[in-house]
Amino acid sequence: MSSRPSTVARRLHAAASALGLATGLLVAAASLTPAAAQTASDGETPPPCRLATLVVAGGAGSGTDLIARALAEAANRTGMKPPLKVRNIDGDDGIDGARAVLQAPGDGCMMLAAHQGLLVNFLTWRASFAWQDFRHVALLTRTPMALVAPVSTSFADAREMRAAARSGTLTAGVGPGTIAEFALRAMAKAAEIELEYDAIDGARERLSALLAGDIDLTAVPTALAKRLGETQMVRSIAVTDREPSAIVPAVETLRDQGVPFDYAVDLGILLPPSAPEDLAARLAGDLEKALDDPAFQKAMEGYDVRIDFRPLTQYAIYWENLMASWREIAEEAGYERTSR
Repeated sequence: MSSRPSTVARRLHAAASALGLATGLLVAAASLTPAAAQTASDGETPPPCRLATLVVAGGAGSGTDLIARALAEAANRTGMKPPLKVRNIDGDDGIDGARAVLQAPGDGCMMLAAHQGLLVNFLTWRASFAWQDFRHVALLTRTPMALVAPVSTSFADAREMRAAARSGTLTAGVGPGTIAEFALRAMAKAAEIELEYDAIDGARERLSALLAGDIDLTAVPTALAKRLGETQMVRSIAVTDREPSAIVPAVETLRDQGVPFDYAVDLGILLPPSAPEDLAARLAGDLEKALDDPAFQKAMEGYDVRIDFRPLTQYAIYWENLMASWREIAEEAGYERTSR
């Protein structure tokens, strides 16, 4: 028998390798006017470090890591002082990296690239801290997702998915206690359907389960959905963001298909809690300049990552709104947290 991998196996390997380019993304950031940024920097004592550290609470090669590294390069090109470097602190589903920033001095030498996983870890009782324990800088980017199903499935879009869920049982593959679980539970609630949830650790493992027909539905970044669609192994049935995707333009959004819901992986920046407000304001201004960098914008277009700048108070309001809606999801899923 030949040891050469089958066509399906080769396609699966190629598709799974693409996961590193598009999964798991950072919590997004928001904006200051140039005048406000200038005012914030006037007379301010510079951070006592030659390089500031942007912590990615996960391994190298993830979607969050790719965005963070592109952001650091853009910040350095646009004159951020001190220059920015990325440090990966992996472990305990992102808790180790977030805790390192939480406990750091608030001098501007360490900051966190944060996404909704910070809140999920709190709501699922894995972490004792959450977004409100940090100094908010800005929401920066938004990475849309796509709902995908096997090509053999009976439904071709979200409209037909709703009908299929109401007439039978559909199983969604999710990482237990992850952004994907909370988002798909919230989507099902908005769509007025019930889904079964199969807890599968690892994006690659969920994709394997989907291709094997063990689950009916999962969510992947749109950049990966495009690659998978080209292999004709899966079908994209909806884009989860508010606006259509530039790289899978034929796939309608959930809202366009009658589901009043949207989500993306939102990446932003947080400082240690002792950081002063003027430092956060200065940093927000520096990051806004980085977001305007043409090379950064071109790189983000390739990943279908959108800029969504919301600085300071706007970023805090973002977290407050997310907390209110996802706390309900946590309680309904049995993760109920009674404090804070």
